[in-house]
Amino acid sequence: MKREILLERIDKLKQIMPWYVLEYYQSKLAVPYSFTTLYEYLKEYDRFFSWVLESGISNADKMSESEIKKKIQGQIDTMITNIGLPAQQREIVKMLYRAEGTFLTNNDSYKLFYGGKEAFDSILEDIGNAKNTIYMEYFIWKADELGERIKNALIKKAKEGVKIKLLFDGVGTWKLPKKYKRELRNAGIEIRWFLDVKFFISKMNYRNHRKIALIDNKIVHTGGMNVGQEYIDGGKRFESWRDTNIRITGEIIGQYLAIFVTDWLNSGGKYSFGEDVKGEAVHELEEQKPIDKQEKLEYLMQVSSSGPDTEWTTLKYLYSKMIATAKNEVLIQSPYFVPDTDLVSQLKMAALSGVKIKIMITGVPDKKMPYWIAETYFAELIEAGIEIFRYKAGFLHSKNIIVDEKISTMGTCNFDMRSFEINYEVNSVFYSVEISKDLKTQFLKDLEVCERFDEARLKKVTFRKRLRNSVFKLISPIM
Repeated sequence: MKREILLERIDKLKQIMPWYVLEYYQSKLAVPYSFTTLYEYLKEYDRFFSWVLESGISNADKMSESEIKKKIQGQIDTMITNIGLPAQQREIVKMLYRAEGTFLTNNDSYKLFYGGKEAFDSILEDIGNAKNTIYMEYFIWKADELGERIKNALIKKAKEGVKIKLLFDGVGTWKLPKKYKRELRNAGIEIRWFLDVKFFISKMNYRNHRKIALIDNKIVHTGGMNVGQEYIDGGKRFESWRDTNIRITGEIIGQYLAIFVTDWLNSGGKYSFGEDVKGEAVHELEEQKPIDKQEKLEYLMQVSSSGPDTEWTTLKYLYSKMIATAKNEVLIQSPYFVPDTDLVSQLKMAALSGVKIKIMITGVPDKKMPYWIAETYFAELIEAGIEIFRYKAGFLHSKNIIVDEKISTMGTCNFDMRSFEINYEVNSVFYSVEISKDLKTQFLKDLEVCERFDEARLKKVTFRKRLRNSVFKLISPIM
């Protein structure tokens, strides 16, 4: 298409787009993307808003009017009221919807995995049973024993006619051998790289830290686990690798599908794929009944994701809000602990208000600097009554927060500023006592192999180490 015709069509679409789409469009100009890519983005928004209007979700005369937002917000409020969602949970549901547009979903089943063998055995079983599609995106994907097992399983399904698309991070998978990639491509599997460092050196710092496996748009596997044999046997450096994954079936699949589609298109994926998945996503949405009209509520969940291209640091807001709404207990599990002053204040206020807070980080680090920086926060937190533990039975990579045994979240987001501000992350949020108790039970098991970092241990930290830690804390924002 000639450039002048392309620009003319873009201008026509821009005239009917709402302000938030135009802001998104403007942000993509800086990447930079081609006008062809930007045109395809606007076309997809056009199709989506047209469906919203045609389906009766909104009675607005044109998509840029505020009636769409008002009507959906009214539906959210009605839903929350009708299902009797407690105030503590209601606040978080509303915040995530207003910040991200993610709906509360009703889901059929879940299974938590606390070790790599069980998690990847389940993923491989679901891959083996796939009938139509397999979509996977991972920060790290290695060509080791586990990587070979998954590759062979994917090639087998591709030969059976299953459509497979893999999205790798440009830094996390830069060591993936050419032979490995060639075998995947020769089998008809599509591969894309998110901000490939060969083409986007200036974007090297912005990493896609998400881990998602979507099977037939019916099953999602997500959590903290990358594709690497160390998640099963600990690898060469660690006795074991402790992480958390989850397998979910239900309405939340549509939200994870939307994240994958967005990441794929942002990585230069073919637009035909966008067309394919649009149909899949619309079908998923149309199949969902209004949650307030459903007779049976199973596992209520919501997705929270953020990255440098989002308006709000939503995952940071999520963690802060969960701490703020806590009445009795907050359990935090993260390999790295590098909060900002706002989150530190939030934790201290909650603790001083009588909330029992336990923070668990790894005691056997893979990176020294975050480990050192974490120590600079310990004194003021311990003084406020917060208990701090170091996991000693291997490397702790799990990222979970559990509040009052009622609300919990797990996923890819560490309790640090890189995850909050720089990386592309995704978490599942659970409004389920059953899931929260399940996560808490594992937290208490992990406590059995932890050492407590108390005031006595603080006094043993030498002046030289305290100085070193403080220096790295000062320079951490630019690293």
